[in-house]
Amino acid sequence: MTQKKIAILGAGAIGSTIGGFFAKNGVDCTLIDMWPENVQQVRSNGLRVTTMEDEFVSHPGILHISDVSTRGDSYDIVILSVKSYDTEWSTHFIKPYLNQGSYVICAQNSINDDRIAAILGWTRVIGAVVTYGAGIYEPGHVNYTSPRERSPLTLGELNGLITPRINEAVDLLNNVSGGGVKSTSNLWGERWSKLCVNSMANAIAGVTGLKSAELREVESSRHISIRIAAEVVQVALANGVDVQPISGVPPQMFVDAVSDESIMGEVEGILMSGAKEIGIGRPSLAQDLLKGRKIEVDYLNGYVSKKGSELGIPTPVNDAIRQLAHRVARKEIEPSVENLQLIK
Repeated sequence: MTQKKIAILGAGAIGSTIGGFFAKNGVDCTLIDMWPENVQQVRSNGLRVTTMEDEFVSHPGILHISDVSTRGDSYDIVILSVKSYDTEWSTHFIKPYLNQGSYVICAQNSINDDRIAAILGWTRVIGAVVTYGAGIYEPGHVNYTSPRERSPLTLGELNGLITPRINEAVDLLNNVSGGGVKSTSNLWGERWSKLCVNSMANAIAGVTGLKSAELREVESSRHISIRIAAEVVQVALANGVDVQPISGVPPQMFVDAVSDESIMGEVEGILMSGAKEIGIGRPSLAQDLLKGRKIEVDYLNGYVSKKGSELGIPTPVNDAIRQLAHRVARKEIEPSVENLQLIK
């Protein structure tokens, strides 16, 4: 495709992974970040990417957010990979640097596409469901914690059409890891499926201290995660969403598992068998707690609770895990599997 000006706003785990692979594969891009030490490290020594198979150093362009206005650059494609709570201000920030016909690819947790569209317009947003794991614990070094054969992203237009720019974006993002990026005509179904995965894992990992695979291997966390998923699916279906399979499980099975022991056992078996395929890392909320950062739980389990409340659907388990996550963030309690006993 014709070379376009590409920016990645937010050089955390997701953005650094994309930027690192882009630079390795010859895609010209500019990372824009708010972490001064990260900017300096990448600028001076490159960006180190450690995968499950190997390690490399690449050299993407990088700017501190305070430098953007002095450069005078504008961008054709912006990949937004900031925390959900930073969505509005970062969208307002990048808006003046978009060209006519530019679009923003929303590569975040939660469901923020509509919030971005309210600022930029609905025709300027593409959704990207991130399906790989990554972590960043020191400046200039990102860990890619998914196997190479796993599809890293699924892209979709908000209106469900498969458009030329979706194909363009898929080609671009196929530079990440082993490629295999997918397009979808059901972005919202994919979004809610990923929201369910995040809601099942992120807060529980933060509350318990368990890593991603361990969440499925420990009985108490596995049971809570299934109850969380049942609530997410009920809220999504009530919103008219055609939810896609969640970690290989048909959505309705999570709902049925809560009241049927045989189905519960079947769902548990699927989750446990897939534990080794989800990688070796920690969910992002658990990473944020380790770093003492603000957590995204209000935009994950809290989003489910909010949408459930609007529809009159109770979400007691999502409500409870959200409250527990905030207690851990405030250091009122330490991460421990025993914390799950506080969920009634």
